[in-house]
Amino acid sequence: MTTRTILRIATAAVALTLVLGACAGGDRPSTAGDDSDDAPPAAAGSPAPSGPAALVARSDTDLAVFARPGDPTPAQTLPATTEFGSARALLVDAEDGDWLRVLLPTRPNGSTGWVRRGDVELRHVDEALEVDLSARTLRLLVDGRVVVTTPVAIGTADNPTPTGRFYVVDKLATGDPDHAYGPIAFGLSGHSLELNEFAGGDGQIGIHGTNDPDTIGQAVSHGCVRVGNDVILQLADLVPLGTPVVIG
Repeated sequence: MTTRTILRIATAAVALTLVLGACAGGDRPSTAGDDSDDAPPAAAGSPAPSGPAALVARSDTDLAVFARPGDPTPAQTLPATTEFGSARALLVDAEDGDWLRVLLPTRPNGSTGWVRRGDVELRHVDEALEVDLSARTLRLLVDGRVVVTTPVAIGTADNPTPTGRFYVVDKLATGDPDHAYGPIAFGLSGHSLELNEFAGGDGQIGIHGTNDPDTIGQAVSHGCVRVGNDVILQLADLVPLGTPVVIG
C-alpha cells in the first residue's frame, strides 16, 4: 500500500474489537486506518470550495459539538478518534462566521451539529463516492470527473442500504483478502435503519471488499455496500477520511 492509504497494522495490545455492524458476518477487522496526510490543510480562514471539492474538519483532540452557533455549552463531545482509532474527520455542511455545521456520525442519519472553526483544521477533499442502488453501481469522482465505476452488492429488502449523504469515517485493513469484508473496509457515518446492533457493533454501514465475489450485483448484505477486492484496494489508495458518500 502507498503512503496515501497509511493503514497501520494494530498490535494485539491495541487490537480493535468493534465491527462494521451492518455488514456481512465474519471475524472482526484488526487494523485501524490513519490517513492524516491524505489531503493538505486548507489555508487559515479558507472558505468552503465552490466547485466539486468538499470541506472536511479534522481534530486531534476531543471536539465540542454545539446544537446552535454561539451556544455556551456543547450538546456533546466527540472523542479525538473513532472507536476504531481513526483520526476524527467530519464533513462540513454549512458555515456561519466562526462556526461550521458538520454532519455527525451518529443516529439518526443526517444529524448535524456546530463546531467552532478555531477548534478544527480544515481540508479540501476533491474525491466523492456515489452509490446508485437501482443500478447497483458505485462511482468514484475526483475533481468532478468519474475515475472508477464498478458494480456493487447492496442490502436486502429486509435490511436495505440507507440512502442519504454520508462520509468516510474509518479506513480499516483486515489483513486477509479472504475475510468477509475483503482486505479493506471503509466505515461510513451512516447507520442501518433496521439494525440497532449487529455482530457486536452499532449497525454502522460501510463499503468493503468481499470473499464472495459472486454476490456482487445482488441485494444480499445487511446494508453495507460490497465491491470487488481489486476495487476496494484501488479506492483505499484514493479516498481520504471525510470523503463524501451519496447513496441514492
